[in-house]
Amino acid sequence: MNDVADGSGVCTIIIAGELFRPRAALMLMTAQRRIAIVCVALGLGAGLHAGEIQLSEAEARVVAKREVLVRATLDANHRRGTVRAAVLIDAPPAVVYRAMTRCADAFEFVPHLKACRVRDSAPDASWGIVEHEIDFGWYTPRIRWAFRAEFVPEKSITFRQVSGDFKKNEGAWEFEAGADGQNTLVKYQAAIDPPAFIPNWLARTTYKRELPQMLEDLRQLCEVRYKESTPAR
Repeated sequence: MNDVADGSGVCTIIIAGELFRPRAALMLMTAQRRIAIVCVALGLGAGLHAGEIQLSEAEARVVAKREVLVRATLDANHRRGTVRAAVLIDAPPAVVYRAMTRCADAFEFVPHLKACRVRDSAPDASWGIVEHEIDFGWYTPRIRWAFRAEFVPEKSITFRQVSGDFKKNEGAWEFEAGADGQNTLVKYQAAIDPPAFIPNWLARTTYKRELPQMLEDLRQLCEVRYKESTPAR
């Protein structure tokens, strides 16, 4: 992992040895089903559509080696910016999607999550309003926020804050099935402007440690679930 600063004061955090260049637009999509999304403290600008989280050849090689890929481009204070991430999970998209759309499962891999509640949802389950509470401990108040999530089953999840402590929090997840349908490339893209009461060092830790650990924990949860459901395999 390295930090790179350019003349503008923007700092790029590189995990897995790759450089993430800033992008002007990030994403918004549509989707379905119950909810609990992994929305650690991350968010996004407007304008992207499904299928726009792309990996370079170098990034794809990193992910193929089962490394967690994270690239965060932050401002000079290391708190506000954009992030991309990817992880390969040896389980079908249906298994991953289910884990990421259930509050009960969210507690297994979302760091510091203390509450997850579905406040409202569409009759056809195409969207939902979810509330999260995140507790980092004694040194900061709990983060409380509600987001609207839209679903394309086993394909994508899009979220954006509708109320709460973040100044801005929007993002998207995509699930790409492998050739045999037995594994899933999970891709994430977002941008964040965290609550004013979050210190810079804690915001930075979210990118450098919390997000990679969350993706690793998500992978472990999904792979164990899949193996348990298919013992003959």
